Amino acid sequence: MNVTNKLAEFEKTIPELLAEPERRRSERIVTWSWRGQAAVGAVLIALVFGLDRSAWWLVLLVPHFVGTVAGCFQKVDAEQHRDSRFGAIGVHVVALLVALISLSVISRWFIIAAAAGWMLVAGSSMDSTGADPKGVRR
Repeated sequence: MNVTNKLAEFEKTIPELLAEPERRRSERIVTWSWRGQAAVGAVLIALVFGLDRSAWWLVLLVPHFVGTVAGCFQKVDAEQHRDSRFGAIGVHVVALLVALISLSVISRWFIIAAAAGWMLVAGSSMDSTGADPKGVRR
């Protein structure tokens, strides 16, 4: 009876064990994507001061930077690692939009697209209930 219980417990862990290599890959993608985009956000904030741009750009850049720094610490679990990976890839698109907008390469009207992108990224970073962001890793 004891061996049967142990076997049943082990059987419940098989899906997580099979998904572990993909989860670890997703964790690396998520961590480095968010870290890289946080660095881009910091550089863009520095460029506001270095290029003597209007301080109003900080209204766009500071929340972007804070959001990317917060994303660096999200937990990647076995069930939703693909959603987290989608969010990490999506943050590259949003960061590109923010960079192009803040450097006046494209129209300021694209701020609407960047806000919609942030909503998609935030949605993929939420847990399955949609109530709370994922917990801090470690």
